[in-house]
Amino acid sequence: MPTRERLAGLWQTHIRDLGNEARLLAAVAFLATWIVTRIVTHFLRARSGGGGIEIGPLHIHHMVFGIVILLVSGVLDVRGSLRRTRAVLFGIGAALVLDEFALILNLADVYWKPQGRESIDAVVIFGAVLAIAVAGGGFWRAAWREIVRGRHAVAGRR
Repeated sequence: MPTRERLAGLWQTHIRDLGNEARLLAAVAFLATWIVTRIVTHFLRARSGGGGIEIGPLHIHHMVFGIVILLVSGVLDVRGSLRRTRAVLFGIGAALVLDEFALILNLADVYWKPQGRESIDAVVIFGAVLAIAVAGGGFWRAAWREIVRGRHAVAGRR
């Protein structure tokens, strides 16, 4: 059996069959987008002292694109292949928005100031939550079902 088929089988067994595909794709898209965004913003700052899209006096921050992408991912149908597309768009949008979380929190452009660290903190926290969701996907679903089952049992005894 060729390596590609073996890898596809491993993906099926360890990711798709456990219901972790969408979460894993969202997590990978989130991490990749955040890394690329940080590299691009550092490159633009080093090259020209700033960067991004400017329309007249208006600077359009990348969080705007992130919000639009998050909104699009929210309205997409979750059936079939669109579920994967929605997961990837969610990861990309979340990375773009959280990379400028400090700007949203402070209502000021603090990306390169000490308060900009708040964006890094937000990304780390959200990344940890994604990792927990991906790693424990089956467990969290089973635990929730057990909790709900326990509530129904308690309610039935009253």
